[in-house]
Amino acid sequence: MATTISVRLDKSVLKELAEVEDRWQTDRSEVVRRLLASSIHEFKIKTALEDVAAHKKSIGKAAEKCGVSLWEMLELTKERNVDWTGYSGEDLEKDLKLLK
Repeated sequence: MATTISVRLDKSVLKELAEVEDRWQTDRSEVVRRLLASSIHEFKIKTALEDVAAHKKSIGKAAEKCGVSLWEMLELTKERNVDWTGYSGEDLEKDLKLLK
C-alpha cells in the first residue's frame, strides 16, 4: 500500500525537479519516486561497502542487502577502490618471504 508524504522544497529544488520532469516526460510524483529509489539504492551500496571495508559484513551479505549479484558487488568494490580482502602489504611481504 502506498503512503503519501509531504515535504517542503526550496524553489531551486523545484526548478531542478521541473527540468527532470521535462527530460523524463513524466509528472513530479514519478520523478520524486524514481530519484528517491535511486538515492536509497545508492545509500545501501555506500553503507554496505563501508561495512565491507571495515570487515563488519562479508561481500556476499553486502550484495544480498543491496539486491545485487556477488559479481556486481565485486565490480563496485573495484570501481570504488574498496579493500574487502583484509590482505595488507605486510601480509604480502610475509607470504613472499615464506615462498623464498
